[in-house]
Amino acid sequence: MIRRFSFSDMDRIMNIERQSFPKSPYNWTTFINLHYLYPETFWVYVDTNQNQREGQIWGYIIFSQDGHIISIAIHSQRRRRGIGKELLEKAINDYHIKRAWAEVRKSNKGAQAFYHHMGFQIVGEIPNYYGNEDALIVQWTHSAPKPH
Repeated sequence: MIRRFSFSDMDRIMNIERQSFPKSPYNWTTFINLHYLYPETFWVYVDTNQNQREGQIWGYIIFSQDGHIISIAIHSQRRRRGIGKELLEKAINDYHIKRAWAEVRKSNKGAQAFYHHMGFQIVGEIPNYYGNEDALIVQWTHSAPKPH
């Protein structure tokens, strides 16, 4: 199930964040600010099949309604199982996004492979975006094959 982020999700989101982005994880304050800026489009993926009252959070996405994927991360134990794809497709489809883009570390081959699989193409580079590392700009457009 995909639902909006709530503050009670913070500890689980922080855990996913630290394991997904060990070089530069967002901190608590950053997530609070992102929630303030994007309350409608800060979503979590919750596994409701488990026998837990709240369900386990396995991933999240934060995006702007015009298509900027600010952050997407999936728990390391659940990667390559379609969670990221489901989050990204829902974002594109629910908001009828015609162009989506994200910044990706040049060294993050896993993220690059994910975006490539989703129909994104590398369209640019930002020197020192991460301080000591460049970012690739990946982009998907409606004229490209729809995320599958």
